Amino acid sequence: MTAAVLKGKDYWTGPRRLLASKSPGRRPGRLPGGHIADLGDLRKAIILCQFCLPKFNSTAAGYVTKSNLPFVRGNCDGCGNPTERGHLLVHHTLANLR
Repeated sequence: MTAAVLKGKDYWTGPRRLLASKSPGRRPGRLPGGHIADLGDLRKAIILCQFCLPKFNSTAAGYVTKSNLPFVRGNCDGCGNPTERGHLLVHHTLANLR
């Protein structure tokens, strides 16, 4: 018999919920190309810096850049470095291009 430890409702504050929903990112030792390919297979949004963007063939993977949101701030999914002007790539089936 196993015991489960449940957290009370006072444990799940706003900052703890945000921290729990944050993606851990790329595992140490994993190649960036494999991580981005996995994100592409799951049709998740990809943030790439200006140095990693030319290395990713977005048209072959079915990704487009949002024209109304050209730059975003966050960590690059390729190299993991924080970027102020990252390119947001969204799968074409999920993008509203109108």
